[in-house]
Amino acid sequence: MIQSYDHILQEDTFEMAVSSDPYSVVCAIDFGTAFSGYAYSPRVEYQYDPLKITVPNWDAPPSVQISYKIPTTLLLDKDKKFVAFGYKAENKYAELADDEENQDYFYIRRFKMMLYRILGEKVFVITS
Repeated sequence: MIQSYDHILQEDTFEMAVSSDPYSVVCAIDFGTAFSGYAYSPRVEYQYDPLKITVPNWDAPPSVQISYKIPTTLLLDKDKKFVAFGYKAENKYAELADDEENQDYFYIRRFKMMLYRILGEKVFVITS
């Protein structure tokens, strides 16, 4: 049974802190429908060499040798509190399902477009 999770991801859930201090890191976030990832560079290094970036590896299952992105998958408990994201969410939910203990959890995959529907034009890009 497919369930709608619009009631979980409500508009008032999201806040963003913005500082007036000079930015010390340049960061790019790829929040994708199926997979997500990020990259960053200290601002000082970015100014001299914009191609010198760090792209962290995620803890991926053995079948995936190197992973610069993880599944856009979220696992919440019955109180809608964060449990896990990405491969960890998939693995945890699989364990819960195997033990038939998954009834009180929310397993949400590919929710990017749902967020876009909820946030609409409030989605924006921060630039320096």
